[in-house]
Amino acid sequence: MTQDAQAAAPAGEGSATPMHDDILRQPQLLAALLERRGEVEGFAQSHLAPGANGRLHAYGSGDGWFAARAALAGQSAGGRPAQAWGSMDFLLGVAPGLSAEDRVLGITMSGGVDRSLQSAEAALAHGPIAALLTNRDGGRVGALGLPRFELGIEDVGKFLCGTSSYTATVLALSLACDAAPLPGALASALPDLPAMIARADAQAREIAQATSGGLDGIRILGTGTAVATADYGAAKMVEVTTVNAWSDELEEFAHRQYWALKRGEVVVLLPHDARAARFATASAEALNRLGIATVSVESGDTPVPDATHRIAVPGPAAALPITQAIALQLLAYRLGRANGTDPDRRLHLKDDTRKFTVSRLLTRRSLVGTGE
Repeated sequence: MTQDAQAAAPAGEGSATPMHDDILRQPQLLAALLERRGEVEGFAQSHLAPGANGRLHAYGSGDGWFAARAALAGQSAGGRPAQAWGSMDFLLGVAPGLSAEDRVLGITMSGGVDRSLQSAEAALAHGPIAALLTNRDGGRVGALGLPRFELGIEDVGKFLCGTSSYTATVLALSLACDAAPLPGALASALPDLPAMIARADAQAREIAQATSGGLDGIRILGTGTAVATADYGAAKMVEVTTVNAWSDELEEFAHRQYWALKRGEVVVLLPHDARAARFATASAEALNRLGIATVSVESGDTPVPDATHRIAVPGPAAALPITQAIALQLLAYRLGRANGTDPDRRLHLKDDTRKFTVSRLLTRRSLVGTGE
């Protein structure tokens, strides 16, 4: 069986490429989650609707924080404002001032991050105001007995970086919001999503091959909600490649990252709407003068014609928090394959045992020594 044939094999059939499998199955998983819309909305009405003077605070670490920012910006729950927080900021700055009219949603797939547990405990000190969005039982956080919504996504392999769990989290959060536009936009894009994944995968492979002689770094720049997507994309690059990766807001990049930019780097542009696309186009044109290769991930209403590489995604701009994320997953995967880090296993992380242990000391002290 060829590598690409193995990659296309369904999960559970012994494929050697579980991360790629996870990316490929997202259209089906997202369609199944859309069918659970009533369940998500019922959960939100029961557990996420704040009182008259309250608001919804959603917190997470890593992918959970990125997803909350991508989905909740400008949205509301139960007619009240919704706000996204990193777990540390929530624990230190928000939790002490909570009231009984607030509602709190913890976002964690494993339930093993220390700050996620501490944040849930801090919220519960104010009463039964906290709920959980997780994949299965929520681990240590789920053991606190919070009401929880489970995505129920079957693991394809061990120690994979977040791919389908991330996009499903974004969708679930959007379904929980009052009149959020993303679910409808995604529904219109779903029929074209498998073909888009195939095209984007081929483009990502070409980009990776073009940089196989050495890539000095990759900068991922977003606007609006896509700043969170840019953060997510940079995190995936760090997890599955050895390429130096940074994220930033499109304008701020010019003020704080540009002068460190090397000519052997690639810049990825993620405009979130039509107006932002015009600024991204101007940035691509300017970077072309320096010989910098640019990659735009664009919908039909956010074109960046001056980008070196253009990855087209289906649906309107409102679907971009998911469709752009999928394109970035593929780009990270192909760059990882090109530089030999095996994104399907990420052993380059675990094999550095001292660095892996320190990572657990930073975020998951209870897991030190378990190999997880």
